[in-house]
Amino acid sequence: MTGVDAESEVPPLSHILETCIYVRDLQHSTKFYQKTLGIAPFGKSPRSSGFALGTTTLLLFQLGATANDIEDQGGRIPGHGPSPSVISTLLSTNPQDVESETVRAKQHFCFAVPNVNDVVKWDEHLQNQGVRILGRTDWERGGKNVYFEDPDGHVGEIGSRGIWAHYDIEKREHDAS
Repeated sequence: MTGVDAESEVPPLSHILETCIYVRDLQHSTKFYQKTLGIAPFGKSPRSSGFALGTTTLLLFQLGATANDIEDQGGRIPGHGPSPSVISTLLSTNPQDVESETVRAKQHFCFAVPNVNDVVKWDEHLQNQGVRILGRTDWERGGKNVYFEDPDGHVGEIGSRGIWAHYDIEKREHDAS
């Protein structure tokens, strides 16, 4: 089967509900996202922290703490994350050593803002917080973004409308819901 056909009884997907990144020091990374991005964590545990962003959730998972299934009366959450050999390699290197070819997962994610002026303000804020800026782009559809590095070397992005056709510059913020 190559995809969902028009005759299917499967309902359409609406959006990504959650995405995750794996971090070396959960407490440190949770503080970074809380302080630098101004989002409050929920559901903190030794294994994870969650951040609500509209209808989407960013999950931070402690590297190596998600390999085993979790079972309770509600069901099973399958284990996930890097293999033990990858975890060992990631934990044996310093992600802040930007001068060397440090082993990093370098996962990517993008936070949405409604307009280009918001991206400019976030860019200034990130710089004022001492966050390493990795790049900036002005897109042909009128959008703008700034890429930054988190404490684990992951590539975060803050992007406005106009980057993607489905996140059009002409739409208003309330149209997205």
